Formats: sequence, structure tokens, C-alpha cells
Amino acid sequence: MKKILPALFLIFLTLPIHGQEKTLAEKLGYSKTDKLLIIHADDIGLAHSENVATLASMTEGMVNSTSIMMPCAWSTEVGELIQNFPHLDVGVHITLTNEWFNYKWRPVASAEKVPGLISESGFMHFDCATVSQNATPEEVETEMRAQIEAALKIGIKPTHLDSHMGCVFYGRPEYVASYLKLGQEYGIPAMITPEIVESIIKANPSLFTEFDVDNLPIITQIASASPQEYDEKGMEGYYTSLLNNLQPGITALLIHLAFDDAEMQALTLRHPYWNSPWRQADYDFFTSEKAKNLIEENNIKLVTWREIGAL
Repeated sequence: MKKILPALFLIFLTLPIHGQEKTLAEKLGYSKTDKLLIIHADDIGLAHSENVATLASMTEGMVNSTSIMMPCAWSTEVGELIQNFPHLDVGVHITLTNEWFNYKWRPVASAEKVPGLISESGFMHFDCATVSQNATPEEVETEMRAQIEAALKIGIKPTHLDSHMGCVFYGRPEYVASYLKLGQEYGIPAMITPEIVESIIKANPSLFTEFDVDNLPIITQIASASPQEYDEKGMEGYYTSLLNNLQPGITALLIHLAFDDAEMQALTLRHPYWNSPWRQADYDFFTSEKAKNLIEENNIKLVTWREIGAL
């Protein structure tokens, strides 16, 4: 009996204990204390300038992930540009709004299928609140599926889903259920955080019964510069501080890249933030030696949605 008890104790130690499941970082082969970072460029497909800058930042700089806005006029160019870079991390940036003054787009799905996503002007709504007031969950799911299918048709094999302006998360909880459903259906992770799990998924359990919430690929946090930080610190200051103080776990850093050229200046007219100079500053920082050195000095490990999806 004395020989059996220690053996049983060792077996017990190797069994998984409820509440101590592996974190997503650990499932990727890292420790709980490792600092992991996805440097993610939103909005590829928005404009030619956006496309070229984003691709350059991924092939020559430190950016390792992006996602495409399929309703935009320059989205099809992305399919051409990435043909020689099949390893790149490219997701679908689920787009439900159109926030620019002089650059407009419509849903990918036909108008008769998604009337609630179309404003009186005939284009997508200006903000998330108007979307949630007018678009039914069925319409939003139809549009999300149409955007994924459109990406596939131009040769993109999406590595993940995320949400432009966060409208999937700031709208109705049914939008999130459809978002996760489509992620499962297409076999790709849909970006969510613990806050989304607590405030939306666990708060509306009847909508999420088909999901194993504990095993969803939940990243630790999302980081993105705010207008206040842009004004007070500038992009270099904000990103320097963020990299020097990055916490353990998986952080998705959302940035916006383009060149400060005539195209982007016209597109972002009258927008003081996320405009042409802002996007140039993001590009400048993440193609700089300073960014590379900060990542190395802080022992930050870059991971991608492709790696997460492989789980």
C-alpha cells in the first residue's frame, strides 16, 4: 500500500484540474509569464495607399497581421498583392459601417437581403449605434458571411475574423453569436477578449449554448492608440510606452497604416484622427529600427492568428 499511494499521488498531479486549464499562450507553447504580441494592421483594402503600406510593413517591418475590408473599392487589389506572400496573416475585418465623408461603400450582400445596413444615402451607416438600431441579426450574419465569401473568391484564405470599429461587439449580442458561429463554420478564430466573454457571452447565455466558451481562443487584451494619446504622446511615444510596459499574455495591438499622400488625404478629409498623418506615423514606427529594438529588449514574442488558428 505504501508503494501504491505515492504512485497514485503522481498520477493525480498529472490530471487536469478544473479552473487550471491552459491559457491560450500555454497552448501555443509559451508560459503564462511570456509577453506575446500580434501587431495587427486594420483596414487593408481601404485604399491603394493602405494596401501598399500594409504589405511593406509586413514584409519589411514588424507588422505580422492584417485584416481586409471587403466592401471597400480597393479590396480586390489585396488578392493580387498577396499572391507571392501566401504565409501572411490576413483575416476578414467585418465591416458594418462607412465613417468617411467623401468615400462611400455599400454592403457586399445585395441590398434586398440587408436593407437595415443601408442608410438613406444608399451606403452603409456612419456609426455602430445606427447599425444596431436598424440592422437585424439575420441581416448582419448575411453580410458577415458575404464578406468572408468575397475574400475567398479573390484568393484570400482568412486566418481570423475581427470587427471594424468594434461594431460586432457594440451592437446586439446576437451579432457576436453570428460572429462566433461563422468563425467555427469556416474553421478560423474570431477575435474576442475576456471582457467580451463576461459582458456579452456570459450575460446572454441562451444565445451561446452551441459554443464551448472555455475553449474559445480568447486573447488577453486589445490595445490601440486613442485620440488623446495621439494628441498628448504622438504615435512614437504611445508605442514606446506600450512596448516597454507590455503585460504577459497575448495582446493584439491594432494599428492603421498608410502613406500620407494625396489619396489618403482626400479619403480622410475632415477627420482629425485615424487620418492620413496618423497612418503614416504608424507605418514609420513599425518599420523602424526602434520598434525592432524595443521588441527585442523587452523580450516580446510575436505571434499570429495563423498560429492560433492551427490549434
